[in-house]
Amino acid sequence: MTEHIVLLGLMGAGKSTVGTVLARRLGWELRDSDPDIEAITGRTVRELKEALGVDEMHRLEANKLIAALSRPEPSVVCAAASVVDEQRCRVALAAPSVLAVWLKLAPAALAARFASEVHRPSYGNDPQAFLAAQLAARGDRFRSLAKLQIDTDGLEPEAVAAAILAQAPVEIGR
Repeated sequence: MTEHIVLLGLMGAGKSTVGTVLARRLGWELRDSDPDIEAITGRTVRELKEALGVDEMHRLEANKLIAALSRPEPSVVCAAASVVDEQRCRVALAAPSVLAVWLKLAPAALAARFASEVHRPSYGNDPQAFLAAQLAARGDRFRSLAKLQIDTDGLEPEAVAAAILAQAPVEIGR
């Protein structure tokens, strides 16, 4: 039985927006990596990347995922893209109680969203090229971990949430 739904995908894929809708529909708690980290540290992930470096920022993101999945309450978790790079996170995402969902969107569409939100870490002057490289590096991991893949191009968040619930390959618990 699924006790946690984890939304995976690159920056700008809509994890936070869809996660909010999904959590509301299920009546579950929402755990969102970026705001959770900001609440604890008082800094955005962009500020953390600049102050502490990428590795430390990714460590914090991985810790947030593990903490969210260890909670007994059912939850929708909006995970940082980097979590798929860590073995301990991949093991946690593969647990039977976790429904990992990959929200897929083309790098060009992601880049348009990426540029408009100041909380996101900056990775150079060409977000589309950066995101294409991230997709090349992480796509196979997203694919292998996700029990469900949703192409979100042209879909409103409500429609994405409905697609997740309609296609969930397991019973949603509690």
